[in-house]
Amino acid sequence: MERLDGKTSVKLEFGKKKTATVLSASCWHYGNQSVSEEGIHNFLTKAKKHPWIHHGDMVEGITRKDVRFSIDEHKDSLLDSANMAIESIKKARKTCIGVIKGNHDDTPSKEIGDLADFIAVHAGVKYLTATCFVRYKCPKGTATGFYAHGSGGSNPRSGDPERKQLNRQIWLRNLLSQFKADICGIGHTHHFIVTPPCSEERLCIGDEANIKRRPVSTRPGWYYAAPSMFQSYNLHADVGNYAEMKLYGATAMGWIETVFNQDGTIGCVREVYHTGVTKQEWTPRIVG
Repeated sequence: MERLDGKTSVKLEFGKKKTATVLSASCWHYGNQSVSEEGIHNFLTKAKKHPWIHHGDMVEGITRKDVRFSIDEHKDSLLDSANMAIESIKKARKTCIGVIKGNHDDTPSKEIGDLADFIAVHAGVKYLTATCFVRYKCPKGTATGFYAHGSGGSNPRSGDPERKQLNRQIWLRNLLSQFKADICGIGHTHHFIVTPPCSEERLCIGDEANIKRRPVSTRPGWYYAAPSMFQSYNLHADVGNYAEMKLYGATAMGWIETVFNQDGTIGCVREVYHTGVTKQEWTPRIVG
């Protein structure tokens, strides 16, 4: 990987295949008993064979000054938590595009320095700071990705399940559409969210005898939020976590996979459970 024009440049290896896959992880929260060790193991096993990026919150990072701090829940020191993240990242270091700083990584940085940078340096991977662009080089074209940790909430507690999903997709697109990229990704939300490109069927007039409905691309970008490896409502933990106390919705666990074609276009985006089983595969959609 190299740095070009303010972007990290990554050459995707296709071999004899028609597609190449990039994995996206987020919110491991090392230092909390509710971390899914199984999920992180399954992710890294696959990440050894594919380029991958981490969207931040590698550690829990909750100190005594934080209102969420509990001496029972947060027994691990910041250094111990950072070392857990470092040792995990090292297992797939050669394929790692880099790591981004999350809000949990940033909170203790105000007291001890940039913890995300510390993790990246000691894991031997690139530190992508708070936001970054990545240029993907494919055999017949290129693509650009914009990545960040993310902020704000996307978890409406009312309405039908279909409406909740659509509201999250629209919220995500509105948040990220200001960034010009083929695909934009964040973490932070602890949910699977994928907003695929949208085309609308519209009347296209060729001549007086030829009027047809055809799909016209109106929202071309891809957007996703990678889920967490943090299990709220963990029955095996010694104590309940702060998410349970506030009755937050159950978090999703897993990762996101972006599938690139040889010309640099994106064929699909997959939601993958922490077990490695595909939850859903998204392709461009036509409405109207």
